[in-house]
This record gives sequence, structure tokens and C-alpha cells, in this order.
Amino acid sequence: MKKNILLVFIFGLSISSFAQLSSKDLNNLREQWLKAKDDSSRLRIAFDLASGYRFSDIDSSLFYTEQALAIADKGKMRSIRAQILSLKGATLLESGRLPESLQFQFEALNISESIMDTSSKAFALNRIGNTYMELADYPKANEYYFRSKELFESIGDTGMYYNEISNIGNIYELLAMPDSALYFQQIVYEKSLDNNDRNKYTRPEIMFRMGNAYKLKGNKEKALDFYKRGVAESYIDNDLRNLSMNNLLIARLYKEINLPDSSLKYAYQALKTGRTVSFRKGVYEASSLISEMYKNNHQFDSAYKYITLANAEKDSLTGTKRFQELQRIVLSEQEWQRDTKAKRIAIQNKQKQYVLIGGLGIFLIIASILYRNNKQKQKSNKILESTLTNLKSTQSQLIQSEKMASLGELTAGIAHEIQNPLNFVNNFSEVNTELIDEMEQELDKGNLEDAKALAKNIKENEQKINHHGKRADSIVKGMLQHSRNSNGQKELTDINILTDECMRLSYHGLRAKDKTFNAKTETHFDDHLPKINTVSQDIGRVILNLFTNAFYSVMQKKKQRGEGFEPVVTVTTRKTPRAVSITIRDNGNGISQTVIDKIFQPFFTTKPVGEGTGLGLSMSYEIISKGHGGELKADSREGEYAEFTIILPI
Repeated sequence: MKKNILLVFIFGLSISSFAQLSSKDLNNLREQWLKAKDDSSRLRIAFDLASGYRFSDIDSSLFYTEQALAIADKGKMRSIRAQILSLKGATLLESGRLPESLQFQFEALNISESIMDTSSKAFALNRIGNTYMELADYPKANEYYFRSKELFESIGDTGMYYNEISNIGNIYELLAMPDSALYFQQIVYEKSLDNNDRNKYTRPEIMFRMGNAYKLKGNKEKALDFYKRGVAESYIDNDLRNLSMNNLLIARLYKEINLPDSSLKYAYQALKTGRTVSFRKGVYEASSLISEMYKNNHQFDSAYKYITLANAEKDSLTGTKRFQELQRIVLSEQEWQRDTKAKRIAIQNKQKQYVLIGGLGIFLIIASILYRNNKQKQKSNKILESTLTNLKSTQSQLIQSEKMASLGELTAGIAHEIQNPLNFVNNFSEVNTELIDEMEQELDKGNLEDAKALAKNIKENEQKINHHGKRADSIVKGMLQHSRNSNGQKELTDINILTDECMRLSYHGLRAKDKTFNAKTETHFDDHLPKINTVSQDIGRVILNLFTNAFYSVMQKKKQRGEGFEPVVTVTTRKTPRAVSITIRDNGNGISQTVIDKIFQPFFTTKPVGEGTGLGLSMSYEIISKGHGGELKADSREGEYAEFTIILPI
């Protein structure tokens, strides 16, 4: 029993490998295979060899797959059998044998479902999706990709999780949806740049899929760059299958931009590599392209030679016999699924009957007990209702307290902001009073020219009074907008303006409490940010709360560190394809990892008693997630920084 458990563990490590092994590594594994004596070692080595040869030597891959399958069957290892069958199906798919591939994947799926093996099930779903993709049934392919993505995420297999995201992006590319295609491929590409583990990310495939997405958007120069990077990555991984694909895509692109010699060169490379690994789809498409190039150049003998080769591969891929077999397998699987479902429903119905009979007996016993205790429960319920009423009242008071505290900080900031324009209004009013006195004196003297000059000065001052009065009015309106209760109506909002306003109000609110406090503020606003539909009062409260927390944190750290510490609060806005993000970061004390998961819970606070109710972040989370369908995320390193990001869907 222990031996089998060890094998499953070893197998789980091998199955997620993407990168192909080097010739040296393969030779070492073959030597180990010849020397291995126990089934445990032979099984592991055979599986690694089958995986290692998958994209470079299909015949060798299938040979070692059969060896591993024989050992697994001998030991009655059903989970490992499912993994090997799935690998075999994936290898057959690379050679264009779609019916056989689908049959092995369905068998692997059925085994993994029967023994509840999530990892094997996820791989089978992934590879069934690959087959439907090759059959151009794109909605069906994405159905399987989304299912497998969820399973890989649940078991923490990040490499395969991002592989499925790439597959979903590839389907959108095939459906001619360039923005969606590039969006998903960009996620995977950026993730691969942050991780040097070549076993987790198929870089040659990532490169040509990025190229395809850019080509679909019309950027052929960028597409060509990614294809050539894909060739380089293929050589590093010894990935001949994706080497063939990248060469083929370069050839097609050169043909489109009317560089026939370059196109023919890369098409030959694709054909040569595709033949090496029995990559039938690549051989077919490369042969078709070469034939077309010769035909355009009036070299009809060569054109005929390669179209004959292409037709032979096409027949092996899509011939009548192949699709009859494929149809039989799909129908058989559907019938098996229906039978399984019917049996499961029958068992469930029987179980329900037994439960119902037992439940009736239990119900009679419980009914007598309930009747006896009914009066006691009524009394308890009254006490409970009274307690809940008191609790709700206390909660409402705390929420109102949090709102009033926020309003107090806002009012302090407004007082500071409004003082400046009011000073201008007062000063210019006093000057105008003096000028009017002077103008009356000049009029009495009959000096009309001097009186007109003074009148002009008075008019200019009145314009300045009007300007600063309107400025004060806009600040007051902003304060009222932030402080009043939300009517729940969404309106187009300029996020940059709202964020800048909240930052200034929060900063001056703290300055009003502590004149010695100063902090450096940095803004990185995306000038191309669109206006989005929000309840601006609610979003303003969230942003104001986050800024207040940030300034509070750097203020506390300043008190601890003294003059050697410079408080900095930074805000960044950014547009993504589907959302607008607002990131507020401070270099304060940060949040401990032991409590960061609790910060959005009601009444949880890290502030000292009397300085916070623990409702600010809780209310902010509710406003963003439930009120706007967005996300509020927190990231922190204790003693270094805290960062909060609001994501609002466009």
C-alpha cells in the first residue's frame, strides 16, 4: 500500500511538465530505464520518457507510454492508468489521430470521475477541449477549458491554470475576437515573465499565441517578433512540435507581406520539423503553403508534388473513416454519460426513500420533544429577539459613528480648502471699498479720467471676487456631495478628479488635527481613463476612507521613526480592457499577515481603542463589491507598506 501511495505522489509531479527534455536528459533517462529493476522506478522513468518525447519523437513517446501502462495495469493502479491514458491521447492528438485521442481521453475522464481524482480529471478535460478545438467546435472546446481551469485552480496547479487561460484566449483568436484573445494571452505572457520555471509555462506556444493575437489586431511587425521568439524558445525546450508551428506562422506572415523567398524557407523548416515528430497538421498546412507558393511561381510540378503530400495528410486527419470513428466515440461517450446519470438518479431515489422512512420515525420522536419544550423555547425566543434588537441598535449607532467621524475629517479638510478663496474674497472686497472712496473724491474734483481708471480697477477686482466665490461654492458643493446620503443613482464620474479631490480633503483633514504633520503625495493618473457609471458619493467615501487610513499609517510611523523617515502616499489610476483600477499605497507600518484576511470584517480594527470602530473598510468593501460589482484588494508587508486597489468594471 505504501509503495502505491509513493508512486501516485511521484506521478503527480511528472504529469504537469510542459518543457521537453534535452537529448542529454533523455539519454540519461534511457540508461536509468535499462538499469531499473523495481516497477516503481520503471513506471516513473517510463512516464518521464513518454512525456519527454511527446513533442519531439511521437513513436518513442507511444512506446514508453505502453510500457508505463503495462506496469500500472499489473499493479491495478487506476489513478495512474487514467494519467497514462490521458498522456497517450494527448500524444496521439499531436500526430493528428483525433478519434483515438478522444477515446483515450474519455476513458481517462471516466476513471478519474469514478475514483474522484481531481488532477487526472482536470487533465482529461483539458485534452478533450484540445480535440474539440482541432475539430473547430470552439464553443465546445471552451466549455471543457473553463471546467478544467476551475479544477486546476482548486488543486493549486498554477502552470496548468494559466495554460487553460491561454487556451481560452486561443479560442477567442480562432473566433476572430482580437481584444479578448490578446487580453487572455497577455495575462499568461506577463505571468511567464515573472516565473523562470520552464516546466510550468510552454513558452514557445505562449509566443506564437501572442503573435496570433497581435496579427489579428493588424500589428504584423509585433506578430513576427513573437513568432521568432517562439522559434528561439522551441530550441531551448527541444519542443519540435511548437518549432514547426512557429516556423509555419512566420512563413504565412512573410507570404502576406509579399516576401516569397523568406516564406518558402520557413515553410520548408516547418515541414521538415513536422515530419520529424509526425505532426500531421503541421505537415499538411506547410505542404499546402509550399504548393501554393510554387503554383504562384508557375512551378507546377513542384506544386503538384506538395499538394499530393498535403492531401495524403489531410485524408489521415479528416477522411470519412476518421470522422465515422470520431462520431462513434462521441455517441458512445454520450450514451455512457446518460446511463451513468440514470443509475445515479435511481440510487439517489432509493436513498431518498430510506431517508424518508427513517425521517418519519425521527419526526415523531422530535415532535413529542418539541411539544414538551415549546413553552420554554417561546420564552427563550423573546429573550433572543430583545437581544437582537439591542444588537442591531448598537450596530446602527456604530455605523453612524463611523460616518460622522469620516464627515468630521472631511469637514476639517474643507475648512482648510475653503479658507484660501475666502481670504481672496475678503481682501479684494476691502480693496474695492477703498477704491470706491478714492473714485468719489476724483469725481468731486472733476477728474473723470482718474475716476474711470479706478472704476476699471474695481471691475477687475469684482471679477476676481466672483471667480474665488465660485471656487468656494464648488468646494462646498463637493463637501455636500461627499457628506450627504447616497440616492443610489449611478452617473458618469471622472475618477481622476474624484480621487484627487478626496486625497486633498483627507490630507488637510489630518493637518487640521495635527499641524506638525506633513507627507509627500504622488499622483500617477491615467490621462486616458474613461468616465464610468458609479454612485459618486459612495465611491468618494471609499476613496476618502482609504486615504485617511494611509495618512494615519504614515503619521504613526513618522512619530516612531522621527526625522529620518519621509511619509509618502501614492495614488495610481489605470485602465485595463474591462475595468478601471485605483491603487493607494503608503510607506507606513503596513498590516501583519496574520490579520490581513480579517481587515474587511465588520468591527475589526488595528487602531487603538477609541480611534476606530472597524467599520470603514467593511463598509468600503460592501460599496465596491455589492454596490458596484467590483473588487477591493489589499496587499501589505508589515513595517514597509500597505496597498489597497479598487477595481471598478467599465
